[in-house]
Amino acid sequence: MKKRRLPKELWWPVSRKYLVMVPLLACLSHAEAFAGPLVTRVEWKPTAQKNVKGIVKDEEGMPLPGVSILEKGTKNGASTNGQGEFSITLKNPNAILIVSSIGFLPQEVPVKGGTLNIVLKGDKKALDEVVVVGYGTQKKANLTGAVSQIDSKMLENRPTANLGQALQGLMPNFNVSISNGSPNTGATYNVRGGTSFFKDANDGNKIKFQSGAPFILVDGVEMDPNLLNPEDIESVTLLKDAASAAIYGARGAFGVMLIKTKSGKGGKSRVTYSNSFQWNTPTAVPDILDAYSIQEAIVKAAALENGSAGSNEILKLQKIKEYMDDPLHNEPYYFEANDVQKNNIIWRGNVNPYKEALSNYSPMQKHNLSLSGGSDNVSYYGSFGYQNEDGLYKINTDNFKRYNALLNVSAKINNWFKIDFKTAYNNSTYIEPVSPSGKGGWWVAMSQEPSRNVSMPMLVPASLNVKPKYTDNILSFMDYGSSDQTNKSNILLSASPSLQFTKEWSLKSDLSYLANSTIEKTILPTLERLETTRNATTTVQTNPDYIKRYNFNSNKYTVNIYTDYIKTIAGKHNFHGLIGFNREWYTDQDVTAQRNNINVNVPTISQAQGLQTVGDSESHWAVQGLFYRLTYNYDGKYLFESNGRYDGTSKFPSDTRFKFFPSFSAGWRVSEEQFAKSIKPYINDLKLRASYGSLGNQNVKNYLYISNYGTDAQIQYLLNGVRPVGVTAPGLIDPNLTWETATTIDFGADLTVFKNFEISFDWYNRRTTDILTDGLKYPAVLGASSPQVNSGTIDTKGWELILKYRNATNFGLNYDLAFTLGDYQSKVVKFDNNPNKIISDSNLYEGQKMGEIWGYETYGIFQSQDEINKAPSQKLISSGLWYPGDVRYKDIDGDNQITFGNNTVGNSGDRKIIGNSTPRYQYGLNSNFNYKGFDLNIFFQGVGKRDLWIGNNLYWGAGATGTYETYNNSWTPEHTDAFYPAYKNAARNRQVQTRYLANGAYLRMKNLALGYTLPQSFTNRIKLQRLRVSASAYNLFEFKSVPKTFDPELLGMDYPIIRSYALGIQATF
Repeated sequence: MKKRRLPKELWWPVSRKYLVMVPLLACLSHAEAFAGPLVTRVEWKPTAQKNVKGIVKDEEGMPLPGVSILEKGTKNGASTNGQGEFSITLKNPNAILIVSSIGFLPQEVPVKGGTLNIVLKGDKKALDEVVVVGYGTQKKANLTGAVSQIDSKMLENRPTANLGQALQGLMPNFNVSISNGSPNTGATYNVRGGTSFFKDANDGNKIKFQSGAPFILVDGVEMDPNLLNPEDIESVTLLKDAASAAIYGARGAFGVMLIKTKSGKGGKSRVTYSNSFQWNTPTAVPDILDAYSIQEAIVKAAALENGSAGSNEILKLQKIKEYMDDPLHNEPYYFEANDVQKNNIIWRGNVNPYKEALSNYSPMQKHNLSLSGGSDNVSYYGSFGYQNEDGLYKINTDNFKRYNALLNVSAKINNWFKIDFKTAYNNSTYIEPVSPSGKGGWWVAMSQEPSRNVSMPMLVPASLNVKPKYTDNILSFMDYGSSDQTNKSNILLSASPSLQFTKEWSLKSDLSYLANSTIEKTILPTLERLETTRNATTTVQTNPDYIKRYNFNSNKYTVNIYTDYIKTIAGKHNFHGLIGFNREWYTDQDVTAQRNNINVNVPTISQAQGLQTVGDSESHWAVQGLFYRLTYNYDGKYLFESNGRYDGTSKFPSDTRFKFFPSFSAGWRVSEEQFAKSIKPYINDLKLRASYGSLGNQNVKNYLYISNYGTDAQIQYLLNGVRPVGVTAPGLIDPNLTWETATTIDFGADLTVFKNFEISFDWYNRRTTDILTDGLKYPAVLGASSPQVNSGTIDTKGWELILKYRNATNFGLNYDLAFTLGDYQSKVVKFDNNPNKIISDSNLYEGQKMGEIWGYETYGIFQSQDEINKAPSQKLISSGLWYPGDVRYKDIDGDNQITFGNNTVGNSGDRKIIGNSTPRYQYGLNSNFNYKGFDLNIFFQGVGKRDLWIGNNLYWGAGATGTYETYNNSWTPEHTDAFYPAYKNAARNRQVQTRYLANGAYLRMKNLALGYTLPQSFTNRIKLQRLRVSASAYNLFEFKSVPKTFDPELLGMDYPIIRSYALGIQATF
């Protein structure tokens, strides 16, 4: 073959190893063009070398990506692409290739003529040991508990800001909630629904259902997953039932989430760089009425009820139209004709606070650099991640930054001693303008008080010739210069030495230290603003001004020591025992300092001149316990396991702080029986399993069993010329305070048919007993509150289904599909504090299901006064007059009046259970396709059934700025078939009712990602192992029934959920 040389115009007088940078940069913007003609021009081969191509598959004929191809005796290597194909230029034409991949037995393949077709055989031991469980791993075939696991491949290529967004919908009954779209909002997690109930001190001490969080461990250490870099995660495992989680005792009552970070693999060093450039936009923004429509609605409402609106309201409507028709030649205000002093301002501007405050798109960028490799005895993985995300605020833009660093090192000192080290640092900073007090936050405020936030411009018009720069529009609070900055960080140090005494017996330990820190700084200067009186300004919302600092630090120490022993007798009796000790202790301290009269040029507490206040607190707790796991299986057919823990916590009195929590599980692999051999080619694996276990819950406040006097503010009289601090009497304490106990029964089945179709099903019942609640009420003369006692009980029943299918076609298309579906319901079984079963959103009653919605059944809308006169009386709902256009409620109990009885379950009048807000039948459909270097991921997620009452949010202008969606479909004498009642501020029409109960079911395309891995023949030339470019979208579209004002995952007035578009690149050197 004739040797082809590079054209001179493409040659640089530098070493070839530096040529990689210029093509790599070109790939970022012109990947397709670069991969075409340039590859042809640079394709040259030394005559002494030989190019070999091939394809690697598993025993089922599925192509294997990422397989290592190494020329024996050299460092010359390659890896297979998404279709299992590889190409390698050999230094020795008669070379032998070493082909290896995790989970498969390595092979040595002599090079022969033609394309190599290589089939790797599964390493049974490696394939079996793939599921992470408490303090170790287990063969998937031998699992008897309810366990779900996903790997890093399912998290890749998603344009998400945090781990929670990436995990949504991937595992059944794993509920990932993200309350809003703020860059600073992390996810909360729940496994299998309702867990308990609690008193919400932030909402009037209402008793509410609780969906408790699982115990979350990152490489064995409890940590906030919202601070993690998703790029560092190797796998996420959920231990769902008590049998799986019992080994964690008090911390795992409501499931355990095990996150494993990536570790190094043997072989030469690999450097991987990846990035993502993302643009975020709101999924739903209220289309609020303009100033003219708002005033028109006021005039029409007055005409419906009073015959006509007042002259001032009609004049204002005219004045607003005058301004909106010609805003350049009119001022956004006017004065009444008799206001000679021109002092009382009437605003007639037209501002849409959402459009003024929100950007259409906000940018985010992520970068990640990792290094991995090692030798036979030492392996390492190190990474650095950076994320910078602007929020949606157009004014005084909010910003989120996160830095992550991780180093995992594993060293095999000799044949019997190994030690793993981990060091991690995570840091995030978020800054935003201070949310105004008394206005319910930015998003509530933007939807309220249209006379201020729509009619007033943000800046005072110069023609008024007054001092203040700002009006009372909510946008002024965002613009004038306040800031609220929050910095969170943690440092983790851990070491895990292990001793291998014999092949069967080992001793391991985990020692870790975690330091968390939160620093908040709030700067709130004085804001002088003009409201409606020309000569007066208002500073009350920010007077006095202040600067505030809050510092929080915590330290967590964890020690685990455990030993396990594995023994097989007669080739069929397989035993595995583990016993260990765990101790955790935690301390925290916080200090808050605030001072008024700040120096805006030097905003520090020391430079402020006004009143200063300081406060602090400290707390600590500890847990320790002995745990065990015993497993036995006979010939891989009959499986038995017991996990348990004798646990103690400092949160309860010494007499009741220790308790034993056991669990038991069993499985039967039917497919391994002799009678099933004939159907083995079709039913490859069938396993039935069952489990039972109980776990304690110690997630309660510290020091509940200690009686303390409280300190109050300075009392209102002088003692020796000084106002002394008051002291409050302590509440009563129940000396028998102890654990809440969660007991779970689980039945499951796992089935594999035709080798590539998997089905897994679980049904469970979890009962939580001894829930802490307020005790029986005592007479007020006692002078102390009732003690909390262990008396409540809640049941949660549910089921979950997983379907998986994978296949490969003859024309090179590989694909896999996964469908998950889950459902649960929670119900109060015992609650002593409401014996009469009074219906209230501040209390519970026995038999109540979580999410119940009580309301009236609607009978339509009144069309005439005659209908009103003939209908059952509705005066108990509203004693005022009722008008055509008002909601008509149904008389269910037939007493000719609409009532709520005595407001109990047994006598609720005309109210009944009309729906339930618990998300039912949550599902996800994940699909992956690979074809000739292209990869496509499509992920749908949704809720099959949910009822929602959102009537008070932006529906009928109840002190709010309504939307065109409801306004244009509201009742008028000319539009009597409208869906909504007459558009007016009438509480009588906003009673919870069937007519305006929303359907919260939805289907959303959660993720769409398309990638292309450039041919290896090209990447080899530029000294890269792999180069992939991608485009992706998150929350791309949805099918929903709620009004377009709302996102189906956010049904209140809050920071909008985001839709994202991203471009990225991944290069491995």
